[in-house]
Amino acid sequence: MSKLWITSDCTCDLSQELLDKYNLDVLYFYIETDFGYFKDMAEITSTNIVEYFENGGQHIHTAAPDTAEYVTFFSKMLQKHDEIIHIAIGSTLSLSYKNAVEASKEFNGKVHVFDTGHLSTGIAHLVIKAVELASSDLSASEILSTLENYRSKVSTSFIAHNADYLHRTGRVSKNVKNICSLFQIHPVLFMKNGEIKIKTIKIGDYDKAVLRYVKKELRKASTIDRSRLFITYSTCPHRILTKIKKLVNELCPFEEILETKASATITSNCGANTIGVLFVRE
Repeated sequence: MSKLWITSDCTCDLSQELLDKYNLDVLYFYIETDFGYFKDMAEITSTNIVEYFENGGQHIHTAAPDTAEYVTFFSKMLQKHDEIIHIAIGSTLSLSYKNAVEASKEFNGKVHVFDTGHLSTGIAHLVIKAVELASSDLSASEILSTLENYRSKVSTSFIAHNADYLHRTGRVSKNVKNICSLFQIHPVLFMKNGEIKIKTIKIGDYDKAVLRYVKKELRKASTIDRSRLFITYSTCPHRILTKIKKLVNELCPFEEILETKASATITSNCGANTIGVLFVRE
């Protein structure tokens, strides 16, 4: 029984192996398609999302757990632990942070909800940091204070194969989507001040564009914490993964490189063959 416990949502995109390694409990989001309502990770994956769209699927909606689910989740955790820090996806990206905060009010200060301002394994960097701090017997307030500072050091970015999914989510117009497809334009997205923004574009062959993206992200190697790098993707051919890892090791070797697949929730909003390198700056 641990006094302080760290939890998160499935949007942190950690594999079950990594969830087990760090003793993490997560709450699942939901995906609604023409075929029904599914629990992310447990009942639907990023591969299912891609196959759904490739086979003509049009309707998709993602939903965070509601307040009642968070109350149930936190109640279960508090049966074994005295206090909880819940690490949430950025508050501008989902209702999950709001719902978790509302649920936390039921527990007399025993549940703390942290707004990461990130998504996917950008969240995971903060989750792992929190777990490490909790194992050092720091108080909840000390951990939250450290995370506030650490949050701005996390680099969350992805390169998308095209702008189709950005159009579906209303981030770009149909004209922009068509232009991107016509001229092989690949948007690079990143998190800034808690919001997703288009950072730049890469043009041409996608394999080469991905490597240019990685090279650009790691260009200031001296400022990067080399403890851990996530290579996170919705779908990704093995050949590209091999090239990315080779390039990373040439430019900025990390102590640990972790490959993770994006959750169905994240994939629903970014699309097939979206790839990111996520790390922390010193």
